[in-house]
Amino acid sequence: MKLDALILAGGEGRRMGGSDKGLLSLAGRPMIDHLGTRLRDCTEHVWISCREDQAADYTAVADGLLLDEGDSLGPLSGISRALQELSCSHLLITPCDTPLVSLASFRQMIAHSQAAPDQIVVVHDGDYLQTLHLIVPVAKAASLNLFRTTGRRAVRGWLEQEGYVECRCDDPVEFMNINTLDALAAAQALLEGADS
Repeated sequence: MKLDALILAGGEGRRMGGSDKGLLSLAGRPMIDHLGTRLRDCTEHVWISCREDQAADYTAVADGLLLDEGDSLGPLSGISRALQELSCSHLLITPCDTPLVSLASFRQMIAHSQAAPDQIVVVHDGDYLQTLHLIVPVAKAASLNLFRTTGRRAVRGWLEQEGYVECRCDDPVEFMNINTLDALAAAQALLEGADS
């Protein structure tokens, strides 16, 4: 298995007042840096899917950027482009606004993918299916392209059509989305508690 990682960072951060979520400071570092550091320990390359206006801020964090082309059509756009352009066999995908995901959880996802290399692996956190935390075989690129030609944009819709294997990572806190200032403060408190 040749595994790369893709961090999805092209969102507009509307609930954060338009702030770039990946660059928000958490424990003195940009949120995306927490993910990048862990992903470097378990994948060959780390890529970031983002808008062109974000490129200068993200260049130092990743091995390369995959820039949105034209109007973004949601995360499937970035995933589709990565599956078509990267030379890996599998792609571990995670959004930039979940910086608490542990290296152990990433490794658990990888173990599931190694056991079922032809299948998409999706995290279930004990409460919810986390449809943006997944490992996708690059061979699924054609299936995703076909799905997108129908005009559908929901990741869940594609996963339900294609089929997937669940990876249970029973810690919903790890997969908390930091998309409000209150959530950012809660994440900061969790990290401070873990350090004390």
